[in-house]
Amino acid sequence: MPLWQLFTPENAFTPDEKADLADKITSIYSGAKSKENFGFELPRFYTTVVFHEIKADSFFVGGVTHDKFVQIEVVHIARTNEGAAALAGITVEEILRRYFDSVSEVLQPYIAARGYELEFHVETAPFETWKIDGMTPPPPHSVAERRWFEENRSSLYTAEEVGDDVRVATA
Repeated sequence: MPLWQLFTPENAFTPDEKADLADKITSIYSGAKSKENFGFELPRFYTTVVFHEIKADSFFVGGVTHDKFVQIEVVHIARTNEGAAALAGITVEEILRRYFDSVSEVLQPYIAARGYELEFHVETAPFETWKIDGMTPPPPHSVAERRWFEENRSSLYTAEEVGDDVRVATA
């Protein structure tokens, strides 16, 4: 799961712009570029993007109202920086550089190009604290996870689909 929460001024984006931005954010983790940059592709349904529109009189930065500011909070669970770096055969610093370059490329036309200031941060949560439809998601790079990727949905999986990993989905 990458969970993106964008706190924006009211009407900063049209519904079509929100949909386009959400698709581009999802592609950071699930497209061919993701595999090239990070060594993995997540199932698209792992990525959730939520827009929180804040009224001008309720959006404060430094104690004063600010109508040209976007705050983005991201939670990563499906992969760690260390695991991605090891898989890609590069350093954690390089994974982070590639990630922030990808994020900047996606956000620039929606944020900086429109005169918005931006604060962005990522938190990592332990994989074992994550459930989808009551199930522990299959381990990274397993046959079960690949099936979830191809089907773009969760479903029960078997021990054979996860190899030596002891997790097996039960609903």
